[in-house]
Amino acid sequence: MKPEETLSDFLLRGGLSAPDARRVIDIARPFGDWTAPDPGVEARFHRWPGEPPERIHLKIDPDRTLSLDLVGAVWQVAVDSVPVVMDTVVVSGVLESSLYAAHLAGDAEELSVAEKAALVGQLADVFAWQIDFYRDPRPGDAFRIALERVVRPDGSLRGSTVLAAEYSGPGELLQAFRFSPSNESGSLYFDEGGSALRGAFLRAPLDLVRVTSRFSGGRYHPVLRSYRSHAGVDYGAPSGTPVRATGDGRVVKAGWAGDLGLMVELDHGRGIRTRYAHLSGISDDVAAGRTVTQRDIIGVVGSTGLSTASHLHYEFRRNGRAVDPTSVDLPVERPIDPLDEERFADLSGEARSVLGRAFWPAPVPGSPYPSGTATSAR
Repeated sequence: MKPEETLSDFLLRGGLSAPDARRVIDIARPFGDWTAPDPGVEARFHRWPGEPPERIHLKIDPDRTLSLDLVGAVWQVAVDSVPVVMDTVVVSGVLESSLYAAHLAGDAEELSVAEKAALVGQLADVFAWQIDFYRDPRPGDAFRIALERVVRPDGSLRGSTVLAAEYSGPGELLQAFRFSPSNESGSLYFDEGGSALRGAFLRAPLDLVRVTSRFSGGRYHPVLRSYRSHAGVDYGAPSGTPVRATGDGRVVKAGWAGDLGLMVELDHGRGIRTRYAHLSGISDDVAAGRTVTQRDIIGVVGSTGLSTASHLHYEFRRNGRAVDPTSVDLPVERPIDPLDEERFADLSGEARSVLGRAFWPAPVPGSPYPSGTATSAR
């Protein structure tokens, strides 16, 4: 189909009469919005010279094609699905300055550029409750990640899932294994001891961005030109970047807050509150008295109030006192059900074997990892 062309335009251009075009549109309607298709959507018709089409193919999405065949006076419809294959790749990496600048090894050469870029977000999502990847990238930190992929015949990726991951930093080795508990739907990530990684609070309220100012008792304020306490962390990000709630809570304030500009404050119970300030906008469904769920978008980054540039000011307060949100000890979810322990032990053992397919890549200067070593914490 041509850009800006509707399905009706396409069918009429192909030689169908107006009644037949309407009939085909009625048949195709349950499979997509053909009144405003994506520009240049793939569509083909087959016909003999001088005759109206007898077969029409409409690409619903990368995985499905709608086929319409004229048999007598009746259009028969079928949805043809693209066959896919599943594989598992294991990638290891060593940070040079950030996750985005990691030196990759293992099966990395099998990944597309887009897959390598997505790898950063996948790893950050798995360890979102344990690591604040914004604080200060640590050259020499290393990771390994096993991905189960669904691949189309042309080599393009339909999707991928993290089966297991390891992240090794100063003095610690974090492990994550995807597991489906028998007493609930869906899958979670658990550590090697069977404790769920999902916690009551995310370590950071934004997707990967850079930290411009850390928690401080005395920071030079660029607007007031004086030193003031800085009861939070500033995350530099473009205006309009979505801000997510770090934990379930009740909205106690959503509006103007003086120097903090537009702000949302959440009460999470147990004496814990979080603040999200200098916003350029607040989500329509966020208002005092309403509840939000962890990861809900509550507003967007801005530069309102006493601010010199677009950023998010994030505070974590306990019993009325500000504490450093990047290092506070956050509660985590329950451990795995005892009935699942044997099954989890088997799965995690298999996952370790899969991760072992990739050695740590050659380290950057100063890294404590020798080339080709197995998993070990610093």
